[in-house]
Amino acid sequence: MKKSRRRLLILIFLVLIGFGLNRLYFFVTAGFNIKNIHSDFSFHPDWEVRALAEEEKPIIVKALNQPYTYLAKGCQSYAFLSQDGQYVIKFFKYHNFRLHKWLQLFPPLPAIVQYREEKFAKKQKNLDTFIKGWKVAFENLKEETGLLFVHLNKTTNLQQNLTILDKIGSSYQIPLDQMEFCVQKRSTLLCQALLNHRDKGELVEAQQVISRLIHLIVSEYQRGIADTDYSLMQNTGVVDGRPIHIDVGQFVITERVKNPEVYHQELFTKTFKFRNWLAMHYPELKVHLENELRQVIGSAFETMQPKFKKK
Repeated sequence: MKKSRRRLLILIFLVLIGFGLNRLYFFVTAGFNIKNIHSDFSFHPDWEVRALAEEEKPIIVKALNQPYTYLAKGCQSYAFLSQDGQYVIKFFKYHNFRLHKWLQLFPPLPAIVQYREEKFAKKQKNLDTFIKGWKVAFENLKEETGLLFVHLNKTTNLQQNLTILDKIGSSYQIPLDQMEFCVQKRSTLLCQALLNHRDKGELVEAQQVISRLIHLIVSEYQRGIADTDYSLMQNTGVVDGRPIHIDVGQFVITERVKNPEVYHQELFTKTFKFRNWLAMHYPELKVHLENELRQVIGSAFETMQPKFKKK
């Protein structure tokens, strides 16, 4: 009995050690693995984006002729920062859109097969939505998103490897023709940019950022374009005093949001948590934001309530 108990304790100890090492590795590397950004997709006609104009090409050449270092990760992608600090390149986190290996090990019983197929179909639908969101953003909101280049189908014309360094400094050569990626201007997160203005006593400059942000969002609604992600603070950056969308994976084209009643509610909901943040960190700016919202929404602003979509 003592030997059995000792073996059990040793087994539990080893499992805990293995789990701890796995979590430590994930923390240190942010879970990045070069396999996670590679895909085996065939050509998708509906993922094709417009070709770059001649005047756009020199910027892309400059952006891609330098190494990139791990910057951050989001729900959809890994982001890497260029050596000169001006650009960010993003690669899809494909492991989030693949079935877990353990799920593929189950025997092919009808119920399990059906569950796997449904799970896989849902993941593929989400991936398709995100990729098309990048396409919508690049073709319709290039300035509003700071996007410089989007590459969504495999090609042969780039003929270039890009050097990237992960969080622990490991270097990789990435064949860009075989990758799905986007290149975007580097920005400062919205809240940090506003805090910078606050600390410098630049209220007017901060107000201009808010006014431009509201104009940006309303102009998109009026053109029938909507960002279905309400995480305004996390998904908005500022470049040279102008707000841009950082996360571009959930843009859709829909006539519905052209309706003022619809986009007034969307705008109120999208800015609700932001207003609460401003109340804590920059009260004077909250007043300015609410005045901007009143100008767009009108008297309905006073009684409106946020309507967050269930995930």
